[in-house]
Amino acid sequence: MRTLFLFIGEPHQIFHALPIAAEMAMAGEEIEVAVASGDHLRMVEQVALAYPGFAPRITLLGQRGLARWLRDWGLFRNPRLPMLFGALPFLRQFDAIVVPERTTTAIRHFLPRKTRLIFTPHGAGDRAIMLDPRDRHFDYVLVAGEKSEQRLLDAGTIRPGRYAVNGYVKLDLMPRLQATREPLFANGRPTVLYAPHFKRDLSSWDRFGRDIINWFAGQDRYNLVVAPHVRLFAEASDAERTAVAELAVTGKISIDLASDRLFDMSYTSGADIYLGDVSSQVYEFLATPRPCLFLNAHGVDWRGDPDYLFWTLGDVVNDLADLPGALDQAPARHPLYAAAQGERLAESIGGNPAGAARRGAEAILRFLAMDARQDKSGG
Repeated sequence: MRTLFLFIGEPHQIFHALPIAAEMAMAGEEIEVAVASGDHLRMVEQVALAYPGFAPRITLLGQRGLARWLRDWGLFRNPRLPMLFGALPFLRQFDAIVVPERTTTAIRHFLPRKTRLIFTPHGAGDRAIMLDPRDRHFDYVLVAGEKSEQRLLDAGTIRPGRYAVNGYVKLDLMPRLQATREPLFANGRPTVLYAPHFKRDLSSWDRFGRDIINWFAGQDRYNLVVAPHVRLFAEASDAERTAVAELAVTGKISIDLASDRLFDMSYTSGADIYLGDVSSQVYEFLATPRPCLFLNAHGVDWRGDPDYLFWTLGDVVNDLADLPGALDQAPARHPLYAAAQGERLAESIGGNPAGAARRGAEAILRFLAMDARQDKSGG
């Protein structure tokens, strides 16, 4: 049976799915990988270093032929679609295709009936974006934790026997990569991670971002890492990105808009206090429970809203004038939230991230074996 792990979305999605491929390869399965760009290859190399002996055949998609022609002519608004349709002759060779995004469901009916499409999500946040009707087009789904499981069952986008709860694969991978990392700063001050969301109607960046940086620049109690979701500045001009990057202060404020460190948990594992809005990165930060602060930049009436469940895990700041006091009080107030942080983390990503990739691999293999038996019996 030939299984392909397909990555046509942002490169960071590789950390959420490729460790499962490595575990399947260790179990003797024939695994191949296909990626959308050279940037993806760097992430593949990091995972391969974490799993010695994992050396799958890798195909770089969209470089020539129909996919290149469709992309260059701009016939699709979504740049992932020409790559998918151009790659159909290649994709149709596989018995199973595992993806961490939903765009691939667009080719569901262009694949052979025997090809199984498997989804492993690349986040575990509270927002309703996790509830997507396209999930019904997958033959099998991996789910990070019980909270997501229940919401997806209630929405009818997964069904019993066609999913498994395996944990948060990225957190399973990261200890393998973090052993030799240096501290984010060498001055001994506590470090605050500011991680704004990329969607403008949800993000705190437009209202608060520059003022936050300016405040940190004028004080000497904290370091600051500004590490937004990579899509926040993906379509910004070079001049816009440069203007933000120039706000960095050596030894005090680091600003990262595009590097691989946005994806590999360098910041979520290395900071002392989380400052964010609605990004699911908070759950990666809470792999080690620590103080969190949340910015209500849009005046949201959030209490009781399941999309804002993570705002119960730290103080919520409505006015930036309250931020200095909230930062100073955050360590002392953390015990008020520590138990809830542990509970929410367990609900979102499972009780113990260790082994998530192996559990995902075993679940996929069980499903494919069961599916093959049913095909042979005509079930």
